[in-house]
Amino acid sequence: MPETSDRAITIHPQVQFLRASIAAVVEELRELLYRWFILTCQERPLLLERYAALFGELEHALQMETLRAWKAQRVCELASLYVRRGEPITPQLLERICQYVERESRRFSEPPQSSTAATPAVEGSEYPPTRTRQCVQLYRELVKKLHPDREGDPQLFTLYWSVVQEAYERGDLERLRAVYGIVCIEAHYRVGACDTLETLARTHRRLLYRLDYEQRRLARMQRQEPFSFVALLDDPKWIAARRAQLLEAIERQRRTAELAAAELMRWGAHDWEEKLQSARADAVRDDVFQEEFFKHTYFSMRA
Repeated sequence: MPETSDRAITIHPQVQFLRASIAAVVEELRELLYRWFILTCQERPLLLERYAALFGELEHALQMETLRAWKAQRVCELASLYVRRGEPITPQLLERICQYVERESRRFSEPPQSSTAATPAVEGSEYPPTRTRQCVQLYRELVKKLHPDREGDPQLFTLYWSVVQEAYERGDLERLRAVYGIVCIEAHYRVGACDTLETLARTHRRLLYRLDYEQRRLARMQRQEPFSFVALLDDPKWIAARRAQLLEAIERQRRTAELAAAELMRWGAHDWEEKLQSARADAVRDDVFQEEFFKHTYFSMRA
């Protein structure tokens, strides 16, 4: 009778350790990413609403005064190029300067085009924008992972399905990326049954680097506004000090604008602000004053 023996496959202890450690780190990483998601997508908007209720008007006034001060200084700077060589500031020259400054200021006042480019409505276009393609791709991957008809996880579906739908409708690529990072994390650190010890060790190192990065990123974000003043929003002394700080900053910008305006008035540019308000940004080229700068800088004067 032939001998029969059951020989169990012995798994290297280090392989067992790495598999268990990888699973534990993946779960810890998922919790970190979930915390990041909660902070950025839920807690941060609420904190900003509370902050805006207390200081929104002052922050808006500071932005407007800062922009006005920058425009006044910029008009003064460009006008000084002509004053220094004895040329008068004519109405035509002042109008051209104001048009150029208004063109420059559009960089601060207009929202970036990419913020509205990622709408799903253009999915069927022949060459959709990059953000749109990324939104569509992430959305499809998340549907596969979440939807019950696709054997999705019921718990993940409950947590993120409505978030994914809303983010896709708004073209919110950042939020889709955040959810994708949580839901599909195993896909990036998948461990196979036949992975070697070296492969497992490499995956483990990658996970530890990623975990360290996410921990530092989360800690850094919690030290920044608006999270840095969570406890202060209920402190009357801090609220009063913050209001005083904003009022002082507003006044400082006003004084800066007044100094530039006084200089322009001295040069005869009395209606610079009216011309600035009626200036058309598309009336001049971007490089219209480039030649003036090259002619009258320190280096060109040395030559």
